[in-house]
Amino acid sequence: MSRYGREEIMSSSEVVRNFGNVLNSVVQHKREKVAIVRNNRLEAVLLAVDVYERMEKSCEKARPDTGIPGYEGNSGALLDFLRTNRLSAKDRLSPEEIDRQILQEREAWD
Repeated sequence: MSRYGREEIMSSSEVVRNFGNVLNSVVQHKREKVAIVRNNRLEAVLLAVDVYERMEKSCEKARPDTGIPGYEGNSGALLDFLRTNRLSAKDRLSPEEIDRQILQEREAWD
């Protein structure tokens, strides 16, 4: 789970009122990221393009080669699932539990 410093969390209204300054602070790397909160819920994170591209490349390198046609690029489906299935804190799985479930699903495919 990502951590945000106090200076990295802003309400959506603050971002709208100060968008130019907020964008410049991220682009010029004065802030690594800005977490945007609406109605006391984290809704989005603003990143500089180079940071985003670096993250994307890291994900591509970490993606296992399963040999399954169409497996590559399924991150869009995962993001859609995550957007539509928000979990409360008590329902969230630990990283170990997620890894275990992924392994079980992969074994079921074989």
